[in-house]
Amino acid sequence: MHEKWTAEDYKALQAALFALADEKYRLFHERLLRSALPVIGIRAPILRQKAKEVAKAAGKNFFPYCEKGTHEERLLYGLVAAALPMKFEDFLRYCDSYAYEFVENWAQCDMFCASLKKIANQNQQALFAHAKGYLSSENPWAVRVGLIIMLNYYLKPPYLPEVLQLTDGVHSDFYYIQMAQAWLLATAWAKDAEAVGEYCNHCGLSYEVKSKFVQKTCESFRVSPEDKAWLRAWKKAQKAGEGV
Repeated sequence: MHEKWTAEDYKALQAALFALADEKYRLFHERLLRSALPVIGIRAPILRQKAKEVAKAAGKNFFPYCEKGTHEERLLYGLVAAALPMKFEDFLRYCDSYAYEFVENWAQCDMFCASLKKIANQNQQALFAHAKGYLSSENPWAVRVGLIIMLNYYLKPPYLPEVLQLTDGVHSDFYYIQMAQAWLLATAWAKDAEAVGEYCNHCGLSYEVKSKFVQKTCESFRVSPEDKAWLRAWKKAQKAGEGV
């Protein structure tokens, strides 16, 4: 049974978070995030451990008190939601709150999505159906959450054809959505080059996304030199076809 949390408990947690700060890491991570939020500077494994401790100590009582003032506090909301055993329907409420209200940068999105392995394994179809809803959001970070969930857990039969179709239906000039699309497609190519190659013959992505996709795929050690050559030629043809 979790004890009822108070504002004082949350203040104590904030003090504990700042005590974990690594200044060198903070400066490094701040440059990567390009966030408007202050960054405390807590390394990912330590923050994950803290999330498990909070989930055990406070349970759902943590969520009403969680603040949004720093990068790590926002991220902690998502990590606690992922770590806390609860009914899937309850989890979705916190997942939605996180996707729509808390995510403000790529790391908050990606680290949360990477924490959902157990939830995805236990609720494959239901999580996929929910993630699809994020792709039509006006909130670009929620769109990225949907794409990264698909990237992590659904680049496999029977989901892959629909994932490719859904990715093709996302049209945005938001950089972090475009990068998510490119990363998803590059990962999918490494898993099933034939399926993604067939998709390339009729995809409706912008040239910007196509270019990023080819770049990321060609950076992969899991892709053959022959495939990389094909992709570079395909990218060149796309550029010529769109008059870029």
